[in-house]
Amino acid sequence: MQVFVFCLFIVCGEALNVRTDTINNAIAGEQALFPIQHQGTDQYDVTFRSKSPVAFKIFTWKSNNPEELHIVHPLYKHRVGIDGGFVMLNDVQVDDNGEYEINIDYYGTELKNRDESTFRMQVFEPVSQPETAILGNCTSSTNITLKCSVFSGTNAMIHWEMLSLSGVLNEAYDGTLLVIDCVTEEEQHVYRCLAENPVSNATSNPVTVSLYNGANPNGKINHLMVLVPLVMVGVAVLMTIIVYLLWPTSSRSSRVATTIIADQKKT
Repeated sequence: MQVFVFCLFIVCGEALNVRTDTINNAIAGEQALFPIQHQGTDQYDVTFRSKSPVAFKIFTWKSNNPEELHIVHPLYKHRVGIDGGFVMLNDVQVDDNGEYEINIDYYGTELKNRDESTFRMQVFEPVSQPETAILGNCTSSTNITLKCSVFSGTNAMIHWEMLSLSGVLNEAYDGTLLVIDCVTEEEQHVYRCLAENPVSNATSNPVTVSLYNGANPNGKINHLMVLVPLVMVGVAVLMTIIVYLLWPTSSRSSRVATTIIADQKKT
């Protein structure tokens, strides 16, 4: 569940309301709110602790002294607090994965058992937009390999989708690499890479592959093998033009020189 809260003197924006009955998936950098569920009007102490993977106390708070936290763990000193009946954990990080516990001890004329609440939280960095690379081409190989990668994202799952040119999904493939057989690729298809984790998803730019042209420039492809032949052809054409332009002039000059020499011999 996502809620909006007002934290002290700043607006925290969107926050995760952590629940006891599920695994809570949090986005790195957001705020997590752990509810304090106390009974009655007696004074009480709240102890917020990490239960696993390492057990330790994070802080203690007393209802009769609400302005102050006690025994705050150094790793959480500037990230925890209490506001509006919640324990606040700000700027959650991937290292905050684990189980947490809130203990409530009561002080009054009537004896009460300690209340305990346990929470499980996983923190993920959102996935970045996938980048694609095209390895090989149908003119010099029997297959093309499409490669997909993401710059960031915790536990990113990657898969490919093949669509017709009209946008109809034909097949899906799991994994970062997709090998396309040039022989069986009888018609053009559009491929796109998808990356996702429990808190986010992203899609790459489309890549079009066909039997005739291999792959389009939407992906990254090495054009060196194509560039070198084009340069050689260009040089050959240029040399032909130069010879064509210079050859008549050379022939005329040669004929004039021969005539002059012949005349000199006669005289």
